[in-house]
This record gives sequence, C-alpha cells and structure tokens, in this order.
Amino acid sequence: MGEEPYFIDQISDRLMARVVEEHARDFDMTVLYGKDTNVDQILEAVKRYPMLGNQQLIIVREAQYLERSIDQLASYCAKPQAQTVLVLCYKYKKVDQRKKVVKNITQNGIVFLSKALYDDKVPSWIAERATHFKLSLAQTSLGMLAAYLGSDLGKIDRELEKLSLALGESTEVTPALIEKHIGFSKAFNVFELQKALGSRNLHLAYRIVQYMAQNPNQHPITVTVSTLFLFFQKLFMYHSLPSPSQAAKALGVHPFFVKDYEAASKKFSLRQTAQVFTVLQTIDRKSKGVGAHNYPVSELLKEMVLKIVSV
Repeated sequence: MGEEPYFIDQISDRLMARVVEEHARDFDMTVLYGKDTNVDQILEAVKRYPMLGNQQLIIVREAQYLERSIDQLASYCAKPQAQTVLVLCYKYKKVDQRKKVVKNITQNGIVFLSKALYDDKVPSWIAERATHFKLSLAQTSLGMLAAYLGSDLGKIDRELEKLSLALGESTEVTPALIEKHIGFSKAFNVFELQKALGSRNLHLAYRIVQYMAQNPNQHPITVTVSTLFLFFQKLFMYHSLPSPSQAAKALGVHPFFVKDYEAASKKFSLRQTAQVFTVLQTIDRKSKGVGAHNYPVSELLKEMVLKIVSV
C-alpha cells in the first residue's frame, strides 16, 4: 500500500512470475479488481485449494476501491490458508492502520509501504534504473529525463525500456537520442526555457516559446507556468540560504541542478524574483480567460518572457 504505485506493480508482477508455475497459472492464479469485485468473492477465491500445484495465488489489484469493506478480510487474515498467497494492491494511499485487517496481516504476512520518492531522489533512481537496462546516462541526459518525466516512476521505467530496445545494451544516452526516441526537444522545452530565463537570455527564450506555441499539446501553457513558478520559488529559497552548500537538500533537488539556481541568483535579486511571481500569476489568469478572452497562447508566452526578463 502507499502513494507510489510503481513498487506495488513491481511486487505483484514478480509474484505472478514466481509463485505459480507457468503450466498451472490458468487454474491456480486469479487476478481480481477492487472496482469490480467484493470481499465475499475474494474470500471465496482464497478458500479454494490449488488444482495443479502446491500453492494458489490471488491478486487483488486496485484494492483501494474496497476501502469501506476491506476490514471484512480481517478474520481470514488472522488465520490464512497455508496454500494460498493473497496479495492486496492498495494504491495511492494507506489503509487505516487501526483496522484489524492491517494488524492481522502484519502478524501473519507482510505489509509493504510504498512511499513516493522525493523529487531530489528521482535523478539518482533514474541513473540506477538505467543500469538495469544497461544504459549509460550523461549528467545532461539525466537532468533532461528528470525534468521532463517528473516523478512518475512507471513512466520513467517505460521510457528507459523504450530507449534500451531502440538503442541496444551498453549505449550512452545523449540528449539527441532522447529527443529522437522519447519525443521532446532538448533545445525547445520548458527545462531549457527556465535556464534561458534564469540567464536573462531574451533571444533564446523567445525562440523556445515560439516553438512551444506551435506544439501546444506537448507544451501546455499551464504546465509551463507552473514549472517556471516552481523554479523561481526554489530560486527565492536559494537567496535565503545561509550557505550554498545546503542548497540541494534545502531545495529538494539533485546536486546537479544547483548550478542553475546559483547562476540565476546572479541575474535575479530576491526582490526581482518576487516580482516574477506576479508576472506568472498574471499570465496564469490570462491563460484561463481572466482579463484576456481568446488571447493567443503565443502572445501570452511572449508577454511572459518579456516581463520576466525585464523585472
């Protein structure tokens, strides 16, 4: 159970591959879905006996949909059948720890808490996962993937697998290869835009937003504004740090990205950084039709860039 679904899926997939032998899976493995089942059906399944092997596997995916009734499994979990392996995949949140079902599973089985990774831990996780696919990531490529794939570990894993299949093993992943196989441009994306704005490079920032405006589905203005807001919010925090050596931990970013905030702090004072928030709030309202009905996205982006560089 927990906020991060990736680890829950990994565990259930591994159990599906190992608990029941392949020839017996049609008979001794059952996958149920919390949205389409109830506790009585689960109890009926777990109390059956395996037909071809020594154990049967019952997996309940999306068990969070059973939130109101899951405690009805408490009696079974107090005395589970030895030949049944029951797996409850409770995603995105935790079962109330006070429920008897949790206490009984803790006593007679395993409770795994799947915690979401902090943002500053994601780049390290990407690098480690890349080694699984025998891919070599340069720091620039690592930063690019972290910025654009976010903290969705399942999505990151799929994209790394895609790169592995496309490039083969032991391949160094360059920004050009990422652009080709994952589909976003290194030169024209919000990650490069925030670096251009951080260095007050108006010409480059204009080029980037012109490209983004031509591809609004790939670069929604709401995502652009929120990403820039987070960047300048961390820049504001950077100005307040007693020592730059504390930056990575205080900002919640990988040490690789600290240099971007250091560079931007030389171009934007604390007061100017605060003024950027007003610019972004204004652009956000206009993008939602407040004070600028049917205003072209391209013009909004240009206005945003000019006002940020001019603060």
